[in-house]
This record gives sequence, C-alpha cells and structure tokens, in this order.
Amino acid sequence: MTSYSYLYMENKEDVSQTQEEGSIVYVVGAIIVVAVIVAAVLMWPKNKPKETASPTPENKVVTKPTLTKLVCESEWFNPVVGMPKYYLSAEGGDVSAGTQIECEFTLLKDKEAIIRETKVVPVVQSPERGGTTFKCTTKAVENIPQNTALTFVTTVKNEEGTTASCSGAVTFR
Repeated sequence: MTSYSYLYMENKEDVSQTQEEGSIVYVVGAIIVVAVIVAAVLMWPKNKPKETASPTPENKVVTKPTLTKLVCESEWFNPVVGMPKYYLSAEGGDVSAGTQIECEFTLLKDKEAIIRETKVVPVVQSPERGGTTFKCTTKAVENIPQNTALTFVTTVKNEEGTTASCSGAVTFR
C-alpha cells in the first residue's frame, strides 16, 4: 500500500467517525429544540375568556306542605358500615298538641312480620308548617334477610291514638 492509500484509508475512518459525531449532535440538538418548544407552550400564559356575567345556579328550596293531619312523609334505611346491620328511619309531621310520637317499623316477608322495632321520639315545633315534626331512627337492627324482597312499613301514632303509615318495597344487600 502506498502512503497515499494509507492516508486515504485513515482519513476515511476519521470522516466516518466525524459524521457519526455530527449525527449525534443533530439528534441532541433536535431534542433540545423540541423540549424548548414544549416548555414554551406549557409556560405560555393562557388566554382567559372575557368574563361575562354567568347565571347563578338556582338554589331550589324544597318547601314541605302545611300540615293538616298526622303524616308519615318518608322512610329509609342506612347500613352500618362493614356489618349486616341497618338503621331504620322515618320522618313526618302532626297537628295535634302531643309532645311525642311512637314509630313502629315493621319488615314483612310474604305478608308476615319478620322484624318489628318501636321507637318513641319527641316532636319539634314547626310553626312554618302549622304543627310539629318528628324523625325516628332505630338502634342498629340485625338479622335482616339479605337479597330478599321485603316490605318496609312504618306506622306512626300520636298521643291521641291517631295513626298514619308509609311503606315501600326494599331489598337489603
């Protein structure tokens, strides 16, 4: 090999090595440019839309009707977290002059009472409704059949002996 050939081969290796280094520089440069653009987009202040008077959400006030007699307005149950126990509750109102209401909670399966709980609670004056209101809640009730269709009946009785009831189908899970 002549010295010229040797130098050519040596220079050829240098040139290819320089081209590889140049390619790496281009790739790193491109990554930096993309990172700067992304950072600029993320850091750029957002244009806030012109503030216009937004309509205020309507707060719907639920007003319960004026009382005209003893009434059981609603009944519900709440589970005891992590246990197969439930609190049975009901609320309603009365126009009598009594000071307490007796609430009897009954769970029926095929028209047969399987659970019966009674709770006596004081009434609360409610002049805006023209009488008194009450809310009954039992202690935690156990042994309620799970995944079975039941009828939940609440009967309320005032001191004059007048009764009212509310009922519904429930399934305890």
